Amino acid sequence: MTGTALVSAIIQILVSGIVGVAEGIGTGISTLAQDIFFVTVEGVTTLSTMGTLIVAFAAISLALGLCRWVLNFLTSLGARDR
Repeated sequence: MTGTALVSAIIQILVSGIVGVAEGIGTGISTLAQDIFFVTVEGVTTLSTMGTLIVAFAAISLALGLCRWVLNFLTSLGARDR
């Protein structure tokens, strides 16, 4: 076996191992997110209580952040650049 073939074989083994681990982690995270955010009752999938709370607090945070940004923008219109 030549040096090039040996290096190629080592790289192939390493990449296949990394791909397997990444697929396992991705599947686990996907399953975890679905279990946290979605509930299926009698064939109907809806957002869980935890998911609803997260969406509500994210909306409040976004609204407050945008209000702050607009307020800072409007109050700085007459200010000098320093």
